[in-house]
Amino acid sequence: MRQIKLKNLILVAAITLVATATVTLPTKASAAWKQSDSGNWSYNDGSNWASGWKAIDGKWYFFDSNGVMKTGWLSDGSTWYYLAPSGDMKTGWIIDRGTWYYANSSGSMQTGWILDTGSWYYLNAAGSMQTGLLELNGKTYYLSESGAMKTGNVTVNGVNYTFAASGEKIDSSSAVNQTSTTTTTTADTNNSNTGSSGGSGSSGGSGGSGSKGGATKSSMPSYLYGTWTVSNVVSKGSLSDDNAEKAIGQQFTISENSASATVPGFGLVKIPNPSVSESTMTASAFKSKFNIDASGTTVKVVHISYLKYSGDIFVTESGNKYVSYPAKNALFELK
Repeated sequence: MRQIKLKNLILVAAITLVATATVTLPTKASAAWKQSDSGNWSYNDGSNWASGWKAIDGKWYFFDSNGVMKTGWLSDGSTWYYLAPSGDMKTGWIIDRGTWYYANSSGSMQTGWILDTGSWYYLNAAGSMQTGLLELNGKTYYLSESGAMKTGNVTVNGVNYTFAASGEKIDSSSAVNQTSTTTTTTADTNNSNTGSSGGSGSSGGSGGSGSKGGATKSSMPSYLYGTWTVSNVVSKGSLSDDNAEKAIGQQFTISENSASATVPGFGLVKIPNPSVSESTMTASAFKSKFNIDASGTTVKVVHISYLKYSGDIFVTESGNKYVSYPAKNALFELK
């Protein structure tokens, strides 16, 4: 009797095991890297082989149309990126074959002037960081061995030079007054600009009827003194939604001879002795450009520039203030 019961228990257990195995659902394949016989790497997310840009464990990788992970320099659209030997996209300073390059937070290789931790650097059209004496647009700058732009008195190969706060070389005949020399140079530049089709010293308006050319000054207008905060995105222009939102809360502090800003990723950035010009534009031209109704008939325009960077602050007759990013046609409200 006991043997019969034992056999029945074994039979029930066997049937239960088979039934359980039959109804168990297959699990999805886990994500995994795979290396081919040729040494190339590919990535499967569990259902598909990756192609194009792919974020994996917080890092960005790029896979070609065959699913092969890329390394080294990559041209995507009109932008260059650098992918490490491990495939992950690099940002910040990059050294490749003895040459330094710089990629912003999105991985895009930069050219021209860049500001990093309070120092200015210049990257040529190929992206490589420059050092030594630099001739650019008829002006001379000096970049140290680290690439940082130098100001003040510098001796290069036994020759003494003086560089203004903006980095431009000051001629020995006019080095007595560095500030006035810088202002004179700026005035000459702006005068040559405003001589064409009516006032490019102001980014407002489109032609002579929209704005009136203003005089270049060596100091900021007193009505801008203080600390201002970006409170609203009026027009993001060609900025991405993410970059436009990052501007919210950014602060600007303006004094007589300097401006500073709290820039995400850089911290506090100070701009000594920027070039300043004042002009006006009609309220109708302001509305046409930014689709904003401005009180009164005119809007003050303060154009501020330093090296290749520039921006405009607009002040309406009622005192409302806006700052623009001309390169992207973006406008932000200041409080």
